[in-house]
Amino acid sequence: MNHNYILTGSTGILGSHILYELMMKIHLNDYHGSIVLLIREKKNVTLKKRLKELFKPELVPDFLHTIDFKRIIEENFTLIKHDLLDEQINLGELNNDIKYTLIHSAASVNLGTNLSTTEEIQKTNYIGTFFLIKKLAPFISQITYISTAFSSGHQKGLIPNYFNFDSRLTKYRNPYEEYKSKTESELISFCIKNNIKHQIIRPSIICGRLYDTPLFVVPKFLVFYLFGAFFLRFKESHGQQHIRIAMNKDSGLNLIPVDYAAKAITKAIETDLTELTIASNKCLPNKIALPQLLKQVGWSSFEIITETPDNLNHIEQIYYKTVGDQLNNYLSTPVHEFDVTVLNELMQDYIKPDLSLEFENLVEYAVDNSFISLID
Repeated sequence: MNHNYILTGSTGILGSHILYELMMKIHLNDYHGSIVLLIREKKNVTLKKRLKELFKPELVPDFLHTIDFKRIIEENFTLIKHDLLDEQINLGELNNDIKYTLIHSAASVNLGTNLSTTEEIQKTNYIGTFFLIKKLAPFISQITYISTAFSSGHQKGLIPNYFNFDSRLTKYRNPYEEYKSKTESELISFCIKNNIKHQIIRPSIICGRLYDTPLFVVPKFLVFYLFGAFFLRFKESHGQQHIRIAMNKDSGLNLIPVDYAAKAITKAIETDLTELTIASNKCLPNKIALPQLLKQVGWSSFEIITETPDNLNHIEQIYYKTVGDQLNNYLSTPVHEFDVTVLNELMQDYIKPDLSLEFENLVEYAVDNSFISLID
């Protein structure tokens, strides 16, 4: 079995937890194998410093303390500087005598809809992805591409595990979804042409850990967490103001714990699955989730309405321009669920937690940490 991996996005929410799972695989393989990390260098922050952030005591899962993970970092890791926006990459440290499995998790998760966001998503998630895989093609035998369950677009009803949507007829909520879908289709064609095994993995909305202690931890607070963070920050700087929040009252939030998603991905890598949706059996109704988020941040002056209001007040102007631009299309999405039959078979050893019971704990953790990310 191949225990040589190239991982992008290791400093992200899901990518960091995929890394932790890969380290356990190296441990179980008697410390044989390699993990090549393609990491974006930031100003005044070296690759080693960015890597070190992933092993903060408050972030690293306890199961890593049962193995010699420092040995894996020292002996099995290779760090390569890479930015999806950069057409330069030095692959000289890759071993020409082995084939790697590429797990491509890096992406911009900007859910906005304006022109600058479209250009960012196109360059990063689409053009950057194909530049990378074309460069890596001689070194890899498999590509596991981390897409999103929402590359299905603005659908209603039961969304199947194996997507067969015509992108020309699909309505997307934002460029993020559209370019994920476009990348999926073209990546499959590329892999078939180049005799590379492919997998498309589609997680839904990532939330904090619910399997590995310390529980509820998540490296960064994105997507639905942004909603709570907005109201916490606004309350701290301006106090409370009444706000009208537009949403489909029958819509829901499909959450999946980050550790469960990472375990499912690393299990799927060893199978012949070509597609996998990682989602919960049932959505958490937004009419329950959003008021609970607001309650946790101490916000009481709000009402839920069905359409974006006219004559926006001060907070509404800011909300609909910022967090609303990212989330409004999801709050107004049609009622839908995901078919997780394939996922349940793969993960039959794991009992899915009840997100309706755990949501309060997830939000409480975020509020206790003031929605401040553990890694940059």
